[in-house]
Amino acid sequence: MKKSSIIAAAGAMAISLPALANDAPADTLAVVNDAHSVLVIRSTSSNNITIEGQGDDDTYYYSYDMERGIAADDVASSSEEWGLSLPFLKDEVRRKSEVTWLSHIQIGICMPIDGPKGLDNSLDVAVGKIVGLNYSPWAKGPTFSLGVGFFTQKFALHDNLMFGRNGKALSITALPQGARDSHVRLYNFGFDVPFTITQNIADGFSFSTGVVMKFNTYTTASNKYSIDNRVYEKSLKDLQQRILTYDIFGAIGWDVFSLYCRYSPLALFKSADGPQFDVISFGINIGF
Repeated sequence: MKKSSIIAAAGAMAISLPALANDAPADTLAVVNDAHSVLVIRSTSSNNITIEGQGDDDTYYYSYDMERGIAADDVASSSEEWGLSLPFLKDEVRRKSEVTWLSHIQIGICMPIDGPKGLDNSLDVAVGKIVGLNYSPWAKGPTFSLGVGFFTQKFALHDNLMFGRNGKALSITALPQGARDSHVRLYNFGFDVPFTITQNIADGFSFSTGVVMKFNTYTTASNKYSIDNRVYEKSLKDLQQRILTYDIFGAIGWDVFSLYCRYSPLALFKSADGPQFDVISFGINIGF
């Protein structure tokens, strides 16, 4: 029985105890001695107390209705039914959907696969969800998430090679004779839209998988080297990269920290526009 029911019943029983009328407080509605029966009816908005018979008088009848406020436990029950979140209640109400900020943050290494000679591993950084929407239709089921973020990747070119142009296409050529201290890089920056499914296994241990759509908005290459203590530096812009590619994503870990892996099966350039290579990236993921 809820606390408010106990209080109402106790009040009704109290008035059935023998008492003298002149001992009752000034605001007493009725004094009943030796009541035959006391009925207390409680609803969401009112309490009703009915007394039948007292002492030797079987015909005695008394009824009282009292409106009452909605108790906190009733509000909590209603909140759970309608999905409301009231911060002043102690009971935590599960929300099916929520907006998240700055999650899906990744720092790691990107590795070219089946690429040209000299193209090596380098840096992979992403904030996959600057803003995201999570939807959890079931209490113990998976969470579906959609977000918008950005990413940047950098690839190094070694083995005395540098980038060049063959018309509009990006090509790889040898460094000039006598060149040293070379620093040759390919940069790719863009925005991504990750769609992921995350399932909690036990005690905060979860795994996540999904697809990340990538919009490659800015791709450049740069060459820097020195010959006879003279430094040469050149940037190659307006490259013909694919605007839209995608990654297959997976992560596993505890709470907000996990290990991630992304695989890009679609080359950044078409065969006529630049070097061909797939990319696999892995590292630390912060925030599922």
